[in-house]
Amino acid sequence: MLTIRPARTADLDALAGLAARLPSPTLPSGAWELERLLERSDDAFAAEIDFAGEEEYLLVAVDAADAVVGATLIVAAAGYPGADYSFRNETIVHASRELGVNHRIYALALSHELSGFTLLRPPVALPGTHAARVERALLQAALSLIADQSARFTEDLVAPLPGEVDATGESPFWSAVGSQFFGVSYREAERLALGKDRSFMAELMPHHPIYVPLLPEAAQAVLGQTRDAFMGAYALLSEEGFEGERFVDVFDGGPVFYAKRALARTVHCAQLRPLRIAPGDVAGAGECLLSNRELRHFRAVLGPAALEAGGCLSTAPEIAARLELIDMDEVRCVFA
Repeated sequence: MLTIRPARTADLDALAGLAARLPSPTLPSGAWELERLLERSDDAFAAEIDFAGEEEYLLVAVDAADAVVGATLIVAAAGYPGADYSFRNETIVHASRELGVNHRIYALALSHELSGFTLLRPPVALPGTHAARVERALLQAALSLIADQSARFTEDLVAPLPGEVDATGESPFWSAVGSQFFGVSYREAERLALGKDRSFMAELMPHHPIYVPLLPEAAQAVLGQTRDAFMGAYALLSEEGFEGERFVDVFDGGPVFYAKRALARTVHCAQLRPLRIAPGDVAGAGECLLSNRELRHFRAVLGPAALEAGGCLSTAPEIAARLELIDMDEVRCVFA
């Protein structure tokens, strides 16, 4: 049984171990930065607000023994209170009627269109046979929370994934583009990329289109591509209906996925049902992500459940207990 809940201060050591094993933009590697993230997340879950602002919501997945096996992060408004920049893929037409030439050239244009959109960091899970299952449950839980607490998030969702790096850990895209304007290493660029306000990019990055054919082949090859460690997240976002062709990350050229909240599979396929706690085995049960529609006491559980003829969702007592729900409470459910 897998449970997703808000992260707690007591999770610090487990999250630090997860961050050390799986470097990602979801969890900072430094202990101080991780403590601050936990504090900001706790404040976000406790805040009485009805708009998307600077809040960050950190969710963890725990197994039956309550051990942390994964995490994901929701940023309520990307770039808040400033702007969030990315490169927009564009096609520029160069034509000459006299010469009979018509060329369509791929270019990148600096854009802040995604500013203020709710941002999902990629789910991360401990390596193992169940890692893909944990990542899927974390993404579905994050989308369920966003759907039930819609006033705290935006109708537009973005999900950037880290771009490819070479064998030395350097980004070919950064070397070809960003380093020419920033004059800092890719390591430092990664740190800057995780900041809340990325409006400094407007001062340093080129405002004219960058013609992709003029970039080195190594930089062109990694455009819109992510690292092997995040291919699972790439597939999950695609399955959810996110589109990843229009924008790429300013720093490393990684894909930036986008979707309307209402069109994400977990949101539009979800059902709201009264919960019925079955005394024994649940007949005809299928694997389902159930969530309790709460905020500070948010819980989502991946486990067996079945729809009854009367419209109730039937599940086991231990799942109801994990959800902190009683008989006939309303539950959100998404079947696999």
